[in-house]
Amino acid sequence: MQRPRQRLLLAVLALAVVLGVGLQRGWSAADPQRAAGAMTVANRTSASFEQPAAGLSPAELERHQIADGLFDRTHVPLEGAPGAGLGPRFNAASCIACHVRNGRGRPLMGESLVRVALRDGRPVPSIGHQVRDRAVLGASPDASVAVEWQNQAGLRRPWVQLETDTPLDLSVRQVARSLRVAPPLIGLGLLEAVPEGAILARADPDDRDGDGISGRPHWLVDANGQRQLGRFGWKALSASVRDQTSAAFLNDMGLTTAVGPGSALAADGQPAEISQQELTLVTFYSQTLGAPRTGQPASSPVVRRGQALFDTLQCARCHVPQLSTGSSTQAVVQALRAQRIWPYTDLLLHDMGPGLDDGVAEQGAAGSEWRTAPLWGVGLTQRVNASTGFLHDGRARTLEQAILWHGGEAEGAKSRFLELPRQRRQELLAWLLQL
Repeated sequence: MQRPRQRLLLAVLALAVVLGVGLQRGWSAADPQRAAGAMTVANRTSASFEQPAAGLSPAELERHQIADGLFDRTHVPLEGAPGAGLGPRFNAASCIACHVRNGRGRPLMGESLVRVALRDGRPVPSIGHQVRDRAVLGASPDASVAVEWQNQAGLRRPWVQLETDTPLDLSVRQVARSLRVAPPLIGLGLLEAVPEGAILARADPDDRDGDGISGRPHWLVDANGQRQLGRFGWKALSASVRDQTSAAFLNDMGLTTAVGPGSALAADGQPAEISQQELTLVTFYSQTLGAPRTGQPASSPVVRRGQALFDTLQCARCHVPQLSTGSSTQAVVQALRAQRIWPYTDLLLHDMGPGLDDGVAEQGAAGSEWRTAPLWGVGLTQRVNASTGFLHDGRARTLEQAILWHGGEAEGAKSRFLELPRQRRQELLAWLLQL
């Protein structure tokens, strides 16, 4: 039974859909302020990443609200209890423990995790590729984790220490390790709806055009041996929102799922700990989160100059401003179809140089390769979670520090940024803060 507050919320949201309140008035379909097209959220408060997308039907809004409850649920190890099945080893007991307000986690254990690999790229024996630093009663975690921050020239990087009571050798010489914060969840359904061909059209793995940018698609092989294009996660390790959700249940919480990556460890004859219906609902929740509108209009002289610099510095070669979703009738909701969106990503892997090389190779993605992070909503990151940082491990405390860590294919763009007078650099940062 819905609580009165939930019924009121659904009624208000449904009215907003009918009237288009605060979203479409005065905006054209090609307006970059309308970052998520018809699914753009007008809210730019600390709750902006938690909003259901605009453009959903009343029935879709109700389903999103039900799924929100599953996303927020705290899982427990007790059999028969709601949310049962946690562990035996895990990193967090709920989705929101890491995705704080659906945004980034903090670079602290409990809101982040550690990915590992042997120096030759193979998974670590008895651990795999992820250290689960917590365990239920009667079990032991994979290892204990401690993070120290090393500072150099005003920048910091994490130093991850692993300890275990087992004979397993977890020394730095043997095991590469990488601190990871949870990425924001906004706009995932839209990114999933971008046609594969549009992504592949931007790939240039051999740098045939000689611009120094060699983005490549991350091809994955699913359980049926089919090749799929990776889109989600820091290294594009998941091809769909469902696969990303299933992998998170399994890797982060130790919960098996009825389908997807989390189904591989389900015990023979035992029901999955996350049913297919539950997985579908939590996936739907992520697919139907909107992305916030941009802030100050581009008519502001400072912001307009900053936007021009983004192109001049060639940041847009990887952080591609505009993409379009397909018109497939298979879209999970109508609002995802045929949308012009402004996520600032190409969804490809890029070599970011030695400074961001963590040594952890995963499924063919080298330690220095990272998927271009979408920039929509980046200006709200620290409004949503004041304690978080930028980049895959939260090392950058500001957007300027994040730029300074860019290397490899982005070395040229960073160098051009550093050559700018301080005032001009501030114009670029002012524009980024409006996203």
